[in-house]
Amino acid sequence: METIKLTKKICFIVTDAISFNVLCRGQLEYFRDHSDLDVTLISGGSNKELDLLRKRGVGKVINAKFQRKPSPIQDARSLVFLIHYLRSDHFDLIVYSTPKALLLGSIAGAFSLKSKKIAIVHGRVYENFTGLKKLIFQSFDQLSFFLSSKVVFVSKSLLQNYIDDKILDNKTGKIIKQGSFNGVNISVFHPVNSDEKFRLRAELDLPQESFLICVVGRICIDKGIRDIKLLAESLKDKRLKFVFVGSFEDDKAREIVKEITERHQGYYLPHTPRVYEIFQCSDLHLFLSHREGFGNVAVEAASCGIPTFAYDVVGVKDSVNDGISGQRFNFQDISAVSQAITESVYDDDFEQKYSGARDWVVENFDQEEVWDSYLKFYLANIN
Repeated sequence: METIKLTKKICFIVTDAISFNVLCRGQLEYFRDHSDLDVTLISGGSNKELDLLRKRGVGKVINAKFQRKPSPIQDARSLVFLIHYLRSDHFDLIVYSTPKALLLGSIAGAFSLKSKKIAIVHGRVYENFTGLKKLIFQSFDQLSFFLSSKVVFVSKSLLQNYIDDKILDNKTGKIIKQGSFNGVNISVFHPVNSDEKFRLRAELDLPQESFLICVVGRICIDKGIRDIKLLAESLKDKRLKFVFVGSFEDDKAREIVKEITERHQGYYLPHTPRVYEIFQCSDLHLFLSHREGFGNVAVEAASCGIPTFAYDVVGVKDSVNDGISGQRFNFQDISAVSQAITESVYDDDFEQKYSGARDWVVENFDQEEVWDSYLKFYLANIN
């Protein structure tokens, strides 16, 4: 008698569809092409992002109308909708990540008694909170973890922080491979020779002979824009130029970048899908973020052979290999960062100093190997 093979059903839940389109770029396509999983994707987000997600053809898309900011009434509606949906359509595995979805997904998942549930932790929005506010956010995480079958962290230092804060024990948390969630496309993020580097600078209208320091990603206080302002004020060498790439989160961040550019210390470029070209034409990547889950931008830079100078904070401890792919500094030690940058400008061996950066990335964060590790983890938990 022929055995009937039943397709396994998996449900991914995030707060905003943009997370599926950015954090899971390429990953969901890999799952589609390398498994027979029946995938459902639940999130909130704009119609533009939801339509983009549907066009990718990676699963059934459901709009749960999640909102990023706290909204008791809408959050309650989304939770009721989610409970009903997960109970009416049985899933073999439910995976939730990003803060709001982590909480609502774990609560709703508890009503789907037969499903296994996995929480994926990308970071802590309350990393630098104190007092009662921090305790409340910690209690949300504790509840989510308690209701989950497994809890996956995107970096070892992030997991260790949760253990140190006694939010979970060291037997519950898990790291996939060496950390990261989506890895790096090493065929796109690759080093270039000097001629190509100068060609890119000319194309982007950036100075040929300057020591270019790129700052890539969201531009806001948490990402260290105030620290960069102080750093820029301390760096008087005219050869040093900053290149800011990304979107502004507030008017203060916009003002700081405007001030730096008007002093002829830097340039601003809007977000570009070819961010690898920014790394390839730069000399140094500056990453003074105050908190991260992993800090994938640092390994993208390293894959291009560009070192990162960063604070020694949670998440960045894993994405910047001190002495191999860059340097880590004590939190907000601006003077030490300033001195290291100044020395780097006149160091004839600077490019060779971090020559092992790309090899380290290829060995640990090759995108397809990261995707395959996650897929095998999900299938193992289903089976």
